[in-house]
Amino acid sequence: MSTLASLEPLPHTRRGWVALVVVGALFALSFFLVLRFYNSEGGSTVTGGATVETGQQALLVAVEPAALDANVNEARVHLRFEIVGDEYLADDYRLSQNLRITVTDLSGLTEYKFPAGTALSQRDQVLAMDGDSALYPFDLHAANLVFAADTYVKNSDGSIESTGNVPVGLEGEGGVNGWDSQIDLFSNLDRPEPAMAQLTFTRAFSTQVFALLIIAIAGVLALLALITAALVQADRRPAEAALLSWTAALLFALPALRNYLPNGPPFGASVDMYAYLWFMLAAGAAAVLLIFGWNGQRLAERRRQERQEHLKTQAESGEGVHAS
Repeated sequence: MSTLASLEPLPHTRRGWVALVVVGALFALSFFLVLRFYNSEGGSTVTGGATVETGQQALLVAVEPAALDANVNEARVHLRFEIVGDEYLADDYRLSQNLRITVTDLSGLTEYKFPAGTALSQRDQVLAMDGDSALYPFDLHAANLVFAADTYVKNSDGSIESTGNVPVGLEGEGGVNGWDSQIDLFSNLDRPEPAMAQLTFTRAFSTQVFALLIIAIAGVLALLALITAALVQADRRPAEAALLSWTAALLFALPALRNYLPNGPPFGASVDMYAYLWFMLAAGAAAVLLIFGWNGQRLAERRRQERQEHLKTQAESGEGVHAS
């Protein structure tokens, strides 16, 4: 009868369906938000810039963010140069004068020289940025670029002498995958003065959502392990080998799960200090509690068996004496 009773199906409950609906709704909402805001080329917002009018003589510089490494606070931008007007161009669209373009950022000054008779070519510039990746996934990184241009002549002794400033106009385009780029441009083609571009990068919404979901999953797993271990320690749940294996595996799974953080920060960031390291400690505490609970339950079970055997021996001894 006990065997048949153990094979009876469990009573029907709606808890499984409720949990499935809740989890499905959360996944559907996250999926919609990620697709709604995701942009495979990186979102980019441009303010300011140059408006070229007829008859103006200037240098146009297109600033296009190409890559970003938040852990070392460096960004790579693609610079495309274009001459507007015919004062600095010959009939074959090559430079009629020596042109020098100066780009200044936090790391220092870079000069690009284009001798007369050559054509302007594109350049990649590596920028030093201000920012703190420890605030992941809500960190912000910024860089400033200052552009100046002039014509020059090269003296017989090798020195370079400037012969006049060239107005510089700026344009912004493109973006970095996984980042939202804000490009603010300040230039004036009416006067030959330096132009400035301010670049600000924040992580894309999809990156923030996935990072928060992964952190939340890690926290839930650690919390469930700790609650289960506490129930075992309080003898509210039997200690099983599967629980010990699961908790031990969690100590290796949580660090691996952190590696899935998109564009993850270096270890020691705020996400570790405020959340992830505590999840690891909770999982470790759960493993310790499970081991103590398992040992305690095995010890109690052995003592119970010893008492039963002792009582059985006493009973058999009493029956023997009575029979004699």
